[in-house]
Amino acid sequence: MKLATFLKFTLPSAVTMAVLLALPLLMTIWLSVVNCSPVLELQKTEQTGPFGSHVVTAQRFKVDANGQALKSCQFVGFDFYKNILGIQSISVADPVDQKLPTDGHNEFLSALSFTLLYTAVTTPFILFIGLVLALVTQKISDRFKGLVISMALLPFIITPVVGALAIKWLFRDDGLVFNLLSHVGVQIYWMSEAWSAKLLVIFYGVWHVSPFAFIVLYAGLQGVPQDSLEAARLDGASKLQVLWFVTLPHLAPLTIFITLIHLMDSYRVFEPILVLTQGVFTTSVQFLTYSILLDESNPYKASAASVLTLVGIGFLLAPLLKRTWSEQRNAR
Repeated sequence: MKLATFLKFTLPSAVTMAVLLALPLLMTIWLSVVNCSPVLELQKTEQTGPFGSHVVTAQRFKVDANGQALKSCQFVGFDFYKNILGIQSISVADPVDQKLPTDGHNEFLSALSFTLLYTAVTTPFILFIGLVLALVTQKISDRFKGLVISMALLPFIITPVVGALAIKWLFRDDGLVFNLLSHVGVQIYWMSEAWSAKLLVIFYGVWHVSPFAFIVLYAGLQGVPQDSLEAARLDGASKLQVLWFVTLPHLAPLTIFITLIHLMDSYRVFEPILVLTQGVFTTSVQFLTYSILLDESNPYKASAASVLTLVGIGFLLAPLLKRTWSEQRNAR
């Protein structure tokens, strides 16, 4: 392929990725290592009263010719990262020169621990439920397959916020699940206790993403070689052996694909925590970034939290990406 032809195909995508992905990422990294604060100046004003006039000196934001507040930025390196990790406190250059305390250690560890718990628990359940749904749908009559697939995809089609609200209304103190359990003598205030709140977020994750695994694996089942299936049956293999030695190896690449996608999404879990618990009892590294922006109004520290989130996603994906790379290289 000629270079000109290659550039015609790849250049639009490369430019789009640079504008939408690379540049914002570089800006986020830059914001995480600087700290900007408004430039203050002293202003003297003369106030006149019934007993004479006097001069009052006060601080105000210094503005440019367009009336925009001027800011002074300084390079702070990894100070915000250390503060989030609880290693040290840092000075914030604001009018009162406050210090950010080193309480980020517990917050970050708590957010990271639940994020990893959410990822570790939801991933196998999603793969298992998706596989079961795919196998069951494969056996259903063609007359009803369209209806079953449409119903199974509903949790994945609706937006995450709407799905989380549906779960919240079901499990709230006056919701359907609470009333049904109350009739059998069981009272669980789902969003008032730590264990139940975490369970709800995990339940939402499995319920919302399992249809994605189902539709991918169901599509993969359509490509399983029928000759291999027939040969295994003729050799006397049971249904379980056919599934284990023929079907599952064929679906292995799709399983890795689903795992990669879900690892990226689960490490950035945000909507169910915001809707179901508002950060009480449960939090995540993504929600921690939101909390920093909301409570501290510090976009520079929030940028550092965002970069830490990306680093965490990289660590989670590294083993699977390495395995995929090795398999592709050995297959050549």
